[in-house]
Amino acid sequence: MAASTNSTAFIYLLLVVAIMTLVLVSHDPSHQHSRSHRRTLPGKRIKVRAVHHDKNHHDPIAFDPIVADFERRKEDRAWEKQYFEDQYKKWGEQVQSAEGINFHSGEPLKVLKADPVEDPDYEDPEEYLNDEDQFNITNRLTLLFPLLDINPRDDFVSLLELQEWHLVQGRKAMQHRSDREMETHDKNQDGLISLQEYLPHLTEEERGQNNTEFGEAGWYKEQFEVCDRDNDGLLNVTEFNDFLHPDDSNNPRVRQWCRLEQIRTHDTNKDGKLSWDEFHHGMFEHLRDEQDTDHLHPADQIEAKKQVQSKEKFAILDKNKDGYLTEDEIASVMEKLRPGELYYAKQQSDYLLHEADENKDGRLTLDEMLNHPYIFYSTAYDEDEFDYSQHDEFR
Repeated sequence: MAASTNSTAFIYLLLVVAIMTLVLVSHDPSHQHSRSHRRTLPGKRIKVRAVHHDKNHHDPIAFDPIVADFERRKEDRAWEKQYFEDQYKKWGEQVQSAEGINFHSGEPLKVLKADPVEDPDYEDPEEYLNDEDQFNITNRLTLLFPLLDINPRDDFVSLLELQEWHLVQGRKAMQHRSDREMETHDKNQDGLISLQEYLPHLTEEERGQNNTEFGEAGWYKEQFEVCDRDNDGLLNVTEFNDFLHPDDSNNPRVRQWCRLEQIRTHDTNKDGKLSWDEFHHGMFEHLRDEQDTDHLHPADQIEAKKQVQSKEKFAILDKNKDGYLTEDEIASVMEKLRPGELYYAKQQSDYLLHEADENKDGRLTLDEMLNHPYIFYSTAYDEDEFDYSQHDEFR
């Protein structure tokens, strides 16, 4: 009887301990699903974004330099693999041509691999981002906030500070790509690029042609000479960066060449300037903000409205009122016609401010950023893999 009583008492004691544990855990803020819990969930995969090489596509710049570094490393692995495969193929073709042997140049190279399935020793940078204990977004935003809040240092991040931050990150990524291209084309490793090094497949006669149609040898030659600031026939690192990214150049000659290119693109009668008709049927489409209600109106009404807007815009740009637009008169709209890193930095900053600025005062506090952490890291996620809206931790 005594043993039975003791057993019952022990069971009750266990139940009391279990209930008290549940009560304590339920009151522990670290176990509650609230806005204060800002870490990634176990199993949440933060994916490093694939980089697109389409000239008309621009990937959002990673907000966090750590994520940007992982992106560059992953992109470099893929680039190195492709580069060496291309070199392997060229070498095989040369051997086959010189010795007449049967060489299968299409066989994949076995030296560098960007796929961890193919290469067990490859350390995928995504693995670092997948562990919530290694990548705490709250801590990262707290560390980054004072780096953004610099002009002035007032415990707020303004739109201009956000823009400057994204611009710096964008230019770092741009320079990294240029350095990689320099490594590819600088065959003699002298830190300079000649036109022959950049276009090795062209003959001397072809490189001497002056056809300035887009993509022709003369077009590359013209751009090359415009970017060659010291006119020595070679491009150094800065000049080569201008050549690859002319829309981000601070060289007045390069910026003028970009404007002339826009005129040339839409100048159907090749008189070196744009009439209203040429402007309306070409350039204006890139300047017009598409109206959300366009689909509600007949096509003829939409076209009539576009013509009115086009004429108004043309009149504003036509400073000397001669009925034509020249390269200097389109300078004010070049950011939209040929957007560079500054344009994209503005777009990204506008979006972040719109999403995270809770009191709509035009600036961000650290708390507002911490309340919307995944807005700043959304470009690093694979959206098809996880539905954030179903979890309070992501709000």
